[in-house]
Amino acid sequence: MSESSYFVARLGQTVFVRSVGLANMKNAPMLDSFLREAVGQGASLVCVDLSACSGMDSTFMGLLVGFSQELVRTRGQLVVVNPTTQNLRLLDMLGVSAVLPVIAQVEPAALEFVVIPGNPSVSPAQRMDIVRRAHQHLIGLNAENEAKFSAFLQALEGDLAKRRAHQQG
Repeated sequence: MSESSYFVARLGQTVFVRSVGLANMKNAPMLDSFLREAVGQGASLVCVDLSACSGMDSTFMGLLVGFSQELVRTRGQLVVVNPTTQNLRLLDMLGVSAVLPVIAQVEPAALEFVVIPGNPSVSPAQRMDIVRRAHQHLIGLNAENEAKFSAFLQALEGDLAKRRAHQQG
């Protein structure tokens, strides 16, 4: 098993994701791709288990917020379960726990989990776009996040614009 992984299972319209190791911008594209496909196939409940998550960054948390908002629009829900104390502190710090349910203790479902394979075909521009979208979701939560991430987001959008201009030129 690699250092960081996402294990997934599905039961009807419910998708379970178990984050193992670090959940960050490096492995965000594989989670984004998996959740996009699952929601597209009718998943209405996404349960993200953080019991084995050793740490997470703002990209991962912004990704959760974005999928939570998408699911709410279709009467679905994204729920975070079993966060470690450190992860709960991070969710609280960025206001993520204020907009999506966090349940402290949930018994893991007796399901067959499989690892999401890495997605080596993600281009640097696609990765940057995922990071950009995730941070836009976080900025939308509160003024503190806007202060924390607006300069980063501006720089990222500038880099994306340069990449696009370079590709077209």
